[in-house]
Amino acid sequence: MFSGVGGAGAAPPGASEPVDAGLNPTETGVSDAGDAGASAGSDAGISPEIRAELARLGTLSARLAPLAERTASFWLEHGPDAIGGGFHATLDRAGDPIAPEDKGLIQQTRQLWMLSTWYERRASTAALRELAERQYAFVRDSYVDAADGAFIYKVSRDGSRVVDTRKQLMAESYAIYGLATFGRVFENAEATSLALARFESIDLSRHDAVSGGYDQRGDPGELPAGAAKDTNTHLHLLEAFTALYEATADPIVGARLGELVDLFATRLRQPSGYVHAAFALDWTPFGAPRVSYGLDLETAWLVLEAARVLGRAADPIVTGATLAIVQHSAERGLDAQNGGYFEAGIPGGAPNDLDKIWWVQFEAMEGLWWAYALGADATFLDRLETTLDWIERTEDRPNGEWFATTNANGSAAGADYKGDEWKESYHPVRALVYLQDWIDAERAALGAR
Repeated sequence: MFSGVGGAGAAPPGASEPVDAGLNPTETGVSDAGDAGASAGSDAGISPEIRAELARLGTLSARLAPLAERTASFWLEHGPDAIGGGFHATLDRAGDPIAPEDKGLIQQTRQLWMLSTWYERRASTAALRELAERQYAFVRDSYVDAADGAFIYKVSRDGSRVVDTRKQLMAESYAIYGLATFGRVFENAEATSLALARFESIDLSRHDAVSGGYDQRGDPGELPAGAAKDTNTHLHLLEAFTALYEATADPIVGARLGELVDLFATRLRQPSGYVHAAFALDWTPFGAPRVSYGLDLETAWLVLEAARVLGRAADPIVTGATLAIVQHSAERGLDAQNGGYFEAGIPGGAPNDLDKIWWVQFEAMEGLWWAYALGADATFLDRLETTLDWIERTEDRPNGEWFATTNANGSAAGADYKGDEWKESYHPVRALVYLQDWIDAERAALGAR
């Protein structure tokens, strides 16, 4: 039974014994993640059922800790660009920088988010703080258009030249996410103000006061012709507003965040349980039904996290909607034979895109955890363990990290690179760190009963 503690923004539940990743924390910024398998509190008087659950969760936590250490270590070793600033744009299989060298807003602000979160939860070292501050300076100095305060899409390696002038709503959402998190963690008022100012500008120009959400007509995103709004952009706006509200408690940010939570629970989620991809301005579904299993599982936990920050963690409409979303994708998208989650399928039907994308596997674990935590249904924990099995088997050791796309059996599907403008540290580090912290918080609560 779920104890109701934890949350993505909550502090780690406590320190424990070190995991030896073969690293020097003072040089790399990687700290000891802890002996995640240690028992949570005294077991005196604990029922056999709770004792078994504690043991199972402890094993899961112990598996997550070294994965997180290795993943963060890969990015901290290979990512920073000592010559051009920021993080390298493209990394080959071994983590060495290769062409193209131009740097996208999405990758750079996601890396800023990772550095801030790793510092807050795992390694509060001076070296990591310095790296995060350099990454912030690169973002601030390279991407902000002085004419309107908007964030441009892509710059040259050293940030001195604009390569792609687009101001895309989804890309800018990551800027808000990274800047708000950095500003909160390091108490940097400039970064927080930069994020809030961009929110205010976007809200003024694009908020739909009639139907809610944000009008994407004219946004240089990836909307199908004729659509006005899409789920992916609104999901990452929700993610960004969650971080911004946690950093500022701004009432307008909170109002828009609450609006997005309600929209996901009642309009974007369809009666069958899946979340539709594109919409008309009034949220009428647009285009053929298709379910992205990873995006839906990510949606579920991000909506719950937004509700937590708003003080609505127990809202039955929100929890009911998110459980329905997970339930729809959790079984249908799972590869029961090999493990891992397929890319996409027909709502209510079978998968028809059998690629396995790296980020889908990590986001699936987070969604599955919260379905288990809310419903106390061990089936979701079974699927989480199966997905973690897949992640462990497909880690590209000794090189590190994961291929962007694999075939059903785990072999690389196409390129074997490790980083580009869409693939960086954000999904795996977030999932591994948050999931371990959520599990350890639950273990502590169960052990205290």
